[in-house]
Amino acid sequence: MNDETNPDFKIMRDGTWHHDGAPIKREALAKLFSDRALSIDEQGLYWLKTPYEKYPVEVEDVPYVIIGYDGLNLRTNMNETIELNAQAQWELRGGIPYIEVRAGLFARIGRAPLYNMIEEFGEFIEVDGRKLPLGEV
Repeated sequence: MNDETNPDFKIMRDGTWHHDGAPIKREALAKLFSDRALSIDEQGLYWLKTPYEKYPVEVEDVPYVIIGYDGLNLRTNMNETIELNAQAQWELRGGIPYIEVRAGLFARIGRAPLYNMIEEFGEFIEVDGRKLPLGEV
């Protein structure tokens, strides 16, 4: 196990992954970590867990950024699709919408998609009778 006080892994606010202070250039490797190993514990600490090892991950904001959308389908920087529905875990943090990707891991809606969504939908996205705010009025 790694020294938990000095994380080797860091996820920047823009969603880029770093290892030992340098960006991970192989997108497939960052996606593998993201899809298979990343988790958050009850204390809000992030970890990369394999069957044999556990590494702390420093996360500047949240692990994912929404970089695009098509209707009610949001796309993350790791090319995951999140379908908006009435059960979506949606919250505003500092006036910016965040949505749960899975298992307590959230994505922040990026600036460009957010502005496009506001232009298309207005103040709220209505999904199955539930209004999801796109910001604070």
